[in-house]
Amino acid sequence: MALIELNNVTKAFDSNVILQGTNLTVNQGEFVSIIGYSGSGKTTLISLIAGLQKPTSGEAKFNGEVITGTGLERGMVFQNYSLLPWLTVEENVALAVEAAFPTWGAAQRAEHVAKYVKMVNLSHAAKKFPKELSGGMRQRVSVARALSMEPKVLLLDEPLSALDALTRATLQDEISAIWEATRTTVIWITNDPDEALLLADRVIPLTPGPAAKLGPEILVPLPRPRDRKTIGASKEFKALRAELVDWLIAAKGAQRTTLTRKFVLPDILPEDLTTKNSLQFLQRRGPRRRYEVNAEEVEVTQA
Repeated sequence: MALIELNNVTKAFDSNVILQGTNLTVNQGEFVSIIGYSGSGKTTLISLIAGLQKPTSGEAKFNGEVITGTGLERGMVFQNYSLLPWLTVEENVALAVEAAFPTWGAAQRAEHVAKYVKMVNLSHAAKKFPKELSGGMRQRVSVARALSMEPKVLLLDEPLSALDALTRATLQDEISAIWEATRTTVIWITNDPDEALLLADRVIPLTPGPAAKLGPEILVPLPRPRDRKTIGASKEFKALRAELVDWLIAAKGAQRTTLTRKFVLPDILPEDLTTKNSLQFLQRRGPRRRYEVNAEEVEVTQA
């Protein structure tokens, strides 16, 4: 049985259709990446899986049950860290642990917190507050907090998009190593083709909105662990990247519409400035309409 299912899901806000007829299946232990342009509905899609939003039509299911709201079995990592500024690193993680394992004793919770803080290489900063951390360190805390709940699915909504390239690469490698160790099911939202192919088992593109749909999946059979220093030069990686980018570009082009407008030009004639009396136009009203200069024959009868 699939762990995550979207069956003909449509999501609209009033008359604005964000997703239409979306179908998705994710199995236990998979690392799946959803890629698309900004504004295509990627965050809406992952919010439906997280239970933060409900479909307008269709069904979103977790482990065979319809998703009706949020749950601890689905851990979420947002773009903006979402840390409580008055809590330290370990306290932010501990807050999630207390919610997930309320029957545990203090010592067991503390040990669990320390385990996941160490997993993201932040043991040296466990007592620091978010304001004392870099952007990359804050995102590590977010990942540790989500993982500490031991969810069955980890949902990441462009978690590295706000980071510089070097920090982003470092965290990609660390999260990949964590996934190798835990095999937690991951759904990763991104707009970066290289990131998607480096991390995922399957990459599924999303058409540009409105009324976005998931496109054909691209399987990534590259062996793990993946070394970014060598994988980028491989023919297989380049072929997968070309296939993915070409599909996204073609989907973007297919969304273009042609608008034809008819412009009605004013029915006027310019003054003829080539004649000797050309300056006489200053004495007149200006360019005249064509019907004002049409020749007409008028019969005049004298009384």
